[in-house]
Amino acid sequence: MFDTFYIAQLPELPFEAREVVREIDKRPHLLVRIEISGGYFPHRALEPFIRIISGKKVEESWFADVTEDNRGLAGYFATDLPRQGTLEFGYGSEVLGRLKLKFASNKVARLDRKRLPQDLVIVSANFLKAKRQAATGK
Repeated sequence: MFDTFYIAQLPELPFEAREVVREIDKRPHLLVRIEISGGYFPHRALEPFIRIISGKKVEESWFADVTEDNRGLAGYFATDLPRQGTLEFGYGSEVLGRLKLKFASNKVARLDRKRLPQDLVIVSANFLKAKRQAATGK
């Protein structure tokens, strides 16, 4: 039969969006980290995710991490994000919550590009698309 679930509206959970540099495959990568805090995010066998819903377009995090204290969930995205949208989060393919506060790309705290490493990989939507295609073979 059909699985049914409730998507909780969670206006009380704040989030922060900022550019960060993470080492991936032994190279520095520039990403946008969106971190939702204030709730309880258990470590589970299923992969966590955050996504931005903008009209009919869905931008899902490349990967996501639950903080050690289970009080935050951080999703890592390409630097060229949708201008605005609604944030959802969950595990596997199950959406567990939707934030009432709207995401806006002009509110992302950006790093000074002049101070970043020369061999930096700037993660774009096209970069992620190629990575996902390579991983799935499609």
